[in-house]
Amino acid sequence: MHNSEPNIILQNSITVSVVIPCYDRMDLLERTLHACLQQIVKDTTLMWEVVVADNHPQRIAKDLVQALQSSSPVPLRYIEAGERNIAQARNLGIAAAQGAFIAFVDDDEAPASDWLEAHYTCLICTKADASFGPKYPVFDGGKAPEWDPTGHYYTTDFHLPQNTRLKPLQWFPPQARGLGTGNSMMRRATCLMGDKPFDEKFGRCGGEDTMLLLSLAKKGRYFVWCATAHVWEYNEAPRKVLSYMARRVQRSSYHSAAVRLAISDHPFSTRCNICAVGVAQLLVYGLLFLIRKRSSDYLQVCKAKGKLGFGSMDFIPEPAPE
Repeated sequence: MHNSEPNIILQNSITVSVVIPCYDRMDLLERTLHACLQQIVKDTTLMWEVVVADNHPQRIAKDLVQALQSSSPVPLRYIEAGERNIAQARNLGIAAAQGAFIAFVDDDEAPASDWLEAHYTCLICTKADASFGPKYPVFDGGKAPEWDPTGHYYTTDFHLPQNTRLKPLQWFPPQARGLGTGNSMMRRATCLMGDKPFDEKFGRCGGEDTMLLLSLAKKGRYFVWCATAHVWEYNEAPRKVLSYMARRVQRSSYHSAAVRLAISDHPFSTRCNICAVGVAQLLVYGLLFLIRKRSSDYLQVCKAKGKLGFGSMDFIPEPAPE
């Protein structure tokens, strides 16, 4: 049995399930849960729940979730969800969830108080299959790293009008590059079919969302930008190191290329296109980095290396705090 939860009387008409996969960041998970449980939902017909999918082998989130259950205004559920594989955690969280809509928030993210209703209203108004919102950084120590003083590389905001359609398969303009599930809501019936909608081969590197979203886009699913659904992602000190971000963007570029190849009807031409973009990116930004020594140019070089097949499908060990 994967489920491990006390007897809770659940609503019979859950509309939205918030699924939170977690591993070992209990202080950040507590922050996430408090933000989720403080949602202001004005629509009295909108019934919702929170499902915490614990991916740690020692099930270290169980005590925290149980401590919050008695004061939770909505059903708060805990499930055991595999070991060190975020795709598996997402899949088991979806399987346990009761909602027709599934909202995802990561265990280092704190949503705004109107986040849930913003996504839901967006999907109802647009009849879209999935909506995605912006993520803004909060930094350990209160400051962005010196190499990225504006927090650009830690921010996801496409600066698009509310309800703009997103087309992640387009190369140009790169309207939805970097799209992920960390701040999203999806219709279960059209986006999360089958027992394992997230590919667990990508479970240690985080590319499971890229695989799902690009596959859904290829099938013609309708994605929209929900500019009003905000979350704040907490970045601990080890994540502020340039070397960490370099590995992160290279890995992301690597698995994005792998996914595009996997879903392509013409893999040879797709591989040629990816390599051509990677070579051009490497030459241009490699030269600029030699001249300007800017971190932004160096990270573009790392992205190019990922496109050209230099990367890993494993998780990135974070540097130890100083």
